[in-house]
Amino acid sequence: MAGEKKPVFLNKIAVHLSEQNWFALAAEFVIVVAGVFLGLQAANWNEERQERKDEVAILARLQAETSALLSVVREERAQVQSLVDTLQQAQPVLYSMAEARPLSERECTALAASHVYRRESDQLPILEEMLGTGRFDRLRDEELKDLLRRYILFRDRQRGNHVERTNELFRLYSRHPEEIAISLVPRMSESEGSWGFSATEGSRWVPVCDIAKMRANPQFLNEASDNMGRTGHVLLGYEQREAMLVELQERLDELLES
Repeated sequence: MAGEKKPVFLNKIAVHLSEQNWFALAAEFVIVVAGVFLGLQAANWNEERQERKDEVAILARLQAETSALLSVVREERAQVQSLVDTLQQAQPVLYSMAEARPLSERECTALAASHVYRRESDQLPILEEMLGTGRFDRLRDEELKDLLRRYILFRDRQRGNHVERTNELFRLYSRHPEEIAISLVPRMSESEGSWGFSATEGSRWVPVCDIAKMRANPQFLNEASDNMGRTGHVLLGYEQREAMLVELQERLDELLES
């Protein structure tokens, strides 16, 4: 448009062209290119600095969430380990490898609850955020990324295992009420546990096991064995998860301390 002023550097270029001052023209061109390059480089540096800052924040959150999950996994594993130990204690008597004796309340309760397989705690929220927002590649450490990929595969496989193991449940006290009867008994102290939540202040529900009928019932024994096998598989999953989380935590500690 008429009357508009040209940028200063264009005026300078026009002057140099009219004067055929090639050296000055080349110098102006170098200055312009260098300015554009430095501007782009500064933008790249700033973007990289923001990515590194985000990476440190991700590592810190990942470390905290891994530590928290590891504590929960260890607590849940201890509960499953206690159940497995109790079931193993009852096995010789149940399967006629030892002299018949009444099962303890703890052993009987473990058998009655042997169909319960709660899904293991497995969530690392920051990992889900990284996958959902495309920030997984903000992590530069290939060893850490490999550990996280392995954990994702393991977590998904374990979730599938949980669906499979809960697809057909053998609730022994419902399927075999003569072998395991749920009875209401007087509560002798407040510390005594109760089967379920419908007990009154002075009474509690307890499973009562008839070891003779159990030993004589092949279907019961087969279903109890199936339940115990699934419980053992749950425990194995906890052991593997704990080992993976420990390895992940150790690598995160190394990265954050470096």
